[in-house]
Amino acid sequence: MSTLISFLLGYLVGSIPTAYLLVKQRAGIDIREAGSGNVGSFNAFLVTSSKAVGIAVGVLDGLKGFAVVGGIVWIFEMPFSTAAVGMLGAVLGHIYPVWLRFRGGRGLATAGGAFFAVGISYTIIWCSLWLLLNRWRKDIVTANVLASLATPPILLALPEGWLEAVMMSEVSADEYRMFAALLSAVLLLSHADVFTGWLKSKPK
Repeated sequence: MSTLISFLLGYLVGSIPTAYLLVKQRAGIDIREAGSGNVGSFNAFLVTSSKAVGIAVGVLDGLKGFAVVGGIVWIFEMPFSTAAVGMLGAVLGHIYPVWLRFRGGRGLATAGGAFFAVGISYTIIWCSLWLLLNRWRKDIVTANVLASLATPPILLALPEGWLEAVMMSEVSADEYRMFAALLSAVLLLSHADVFTGWLKSKPK
């Protein structure tokens, strides 16, 4: 499996518009035109007022990333470098799905699911930080941004043995840290509108 095929496979799986399909089926609403307009689990919950729909979207979005990376590593037995490209493709597919004119979600659940198939350190740290930050700030999007910013430095500070102890695939701690930083950068880019809003609301 070439790197290009890995990326395209990841992109196509990641671009499956889970939230759009479930909300359309449940409420007959185009999620892009309701709530925040984000094609993700939280907006699916807001639009439908159904926790079940929100949870289902989050789980299915996570499974997209898990399936891509798990398939590349365990079924096709490709190295981490190939799986990493597939992971990146899946996250970008979720954020910029071709089926929805490149208007998707933020990629958080897909990235979390993908990391579960490699090593669970990123997902555990990110989710733990998110819970604490959301409890502190009472703002989901701010918690998203701060958790994505803080997770790579924490991974860098942790001993290699700790990271490797919870690896699901054969990958070095340094490779894992480098890709975690890259994927966090992609997730932060998916929150560009948040940064723009902060700048506009800053007192002059």
